[in-house]
Amino acid sequence: MNLHELSHVKILEQVKIKLLSEYHDYLDVFNRTMINQLSSHHFYNHKIELINEKRFSRSKLYQMFNHKLQKIKKYLIEHLNKKFIFFSFVLYVSLILFIEKKDESLRFCVNYRKLNALIKRNHYSLLLIDETLARIQESKYLTQLNIIVAFNKLQMHSDSEDLTIFIIFFDSYKYHVMFFELINESTFYQHYMNDVLFKYLHQFCQIYLDDIIIYSKTLKKHKQHVRLILNRLREADLQIDINKCKFHVQKTIFLELLMSIKKLKMNSQKIQAVID
Repeated sequence: MNLHELSHVKILEQVKIKLLSEYHDYLDVFNRTMINQLSSHHFYNHKIELINEKRFSRSKLYQMFNHKLQKIKKYLIEHLNKKFIFFSFVLYVSLILFIEKKDESLRFCVNYRKLNALIKRNHYSLLLIDETLARIQESKYLTQLNIIVAFNKLQMHSDSEDLTIFIIFFDSYKYHVMFFELINESTFYQHYMNDVLFKYLHQFCQIYLDDIIIYSKTLKKHKQHVRLILNRLREADLQIDINKCKFHVQKTIFLELLMSIKKLKMNSQKIQAVID
C-alpha cells in the first residue's frame, strides 16, 4: 500500500469515528482526498461576460520581498499539480497580492479589480431567509452539511480562461477552475447548487452556497431525507467536511443565525463581536 492509499484509509477511519453509523455507506462523500480532482460539469463551466472588452488593460509588476516570492512558488506548485492553473501566454494581465489572515499568515490572491469592473453582473437571487425560517420551525430534527472547496468543483469556460491570466516574476498563469476573487462567482455557484438539489429544495432542505440544512418532522423521515441528500451529492461528485457537520440536532447555526426547532435568535458570538 503506497502513501496515497494509506492517507485515504486513515481519512476514512477518522470520518467513520465522527459519522453516525447509519451513514457509513456514504463514507466516500466525506473523503477529503477527492476534493482536488477536477469535476466534469461542463454545462456549468463559468463564462465571464464583459461590458467592454477593449477597456481591459495590463497591470505593471511591482517589487516583492523574498518571503512572498516563496509563498507564491508554493501556491503555484500546489495548484499546477492539481491542474487548477496552467502556464499561459500574456493577453490580459492581473497582478497578485497577499491578504494577511488573523493568524498573521498570508493568503494568495489575484487582484481582479480591473476585470471585475468590466464584468456584467449576475442578478440570480440567493436564499430567502424568512422562507427558510418558517419551514425549519415546523420541524423536529435538523442536520447541517458543509461542502468542501465547493468553488473549485466548477471549471472556467474555455472562452474565459484567458481573462483570468495573472503574472508574477516567474511567468504568467491562468485558472482552469472557478475562484473566489471574481464577482458573480457566488450567484453562479448558488445557481449550480440549487440545480443539484432542485428535487428536494423547499421540501426538506435549503442551501446557501456551501451550507446545506435538512429539516424533518420525524426522526425516521429525517434519516431518509439525509440519505437522499448524501446520495445526490455523491452523484454530483461533491465532498462534505465532516468537521462542520451536525446530525439529528434540535439547533444549529445557519446563515449566522442560531436556528432551533423552537425559536430563532442571533448567534451570540456575532453579537459579542459587535459589542467588543
